[in-house]
Amino acid sequence: MKWLSDDRLNHLRSIVGNPDFSSTKYTFVKELGRGGMGTVYLAEDTELNRHVAIKVLNTPEVTGDLRNRMIREAQIIARLEHPGIVPVHDVGTLPDGRIYYAMKFVRGSRLDEYAAQGASLRDRLRKFQAVCDAVAFAHAHGVIHRDLKPQNIMIGSFGEVLVLDRGVAKLKPQIEAEESRNLNVNNSK
Repeated sequence: MKWLSDDRLNHLRSIVGNPDFSSTKYTFVKELGRGGMGTVYLAEDTELNRHVAIKVLNTPEVTGDLRNRMIREAQIIARLEHPGIVPVHDVGTLPDGRIYYAMKFVRGSRLDEYAAQGASLRDRLRKFQAVCDAVAFAHAHGVIHRDLKPQNIMIGSFGEVLVLDRGVAKLKPQIEAEESRNLNVNNSK
């Protein structure tokens, strides 16, 4: 029996958690970040020869509800065509059953990192106005973000402001229905 070198073993440990994009048009590059519901990876779109960010559901045991929630998230983002909202390009299922969606890869820095670099008050207020424009556009189309924070806002390499991560977004009718159910439950106590 031949033993694996420490380098080879460490390499295998590092890739064991990577998604299997073999049935897609994407190739894995690296992990970008993790959240409660999914992990975002940098990948190469082999058909269009460009980098994309791909959000993959963390759990391989996909229930119908979880699957629908992830697809709904992609659909919500896809219907918001605005320069301040990251567009979705594709949605699908990996060989292990996990749901993914591909979106524009934004080169730049998060808003909190950008602000820490010493941007002027005037520039920070311009960025804030751009965030407000994107959020107002989403609200006008019935979408509430529900997780707006500096880590979910990117400043692109050209200074553009992009709102990310609508994983907990809700459509206004859904929110109104939930509030009505909660009110009815509270009134019956």
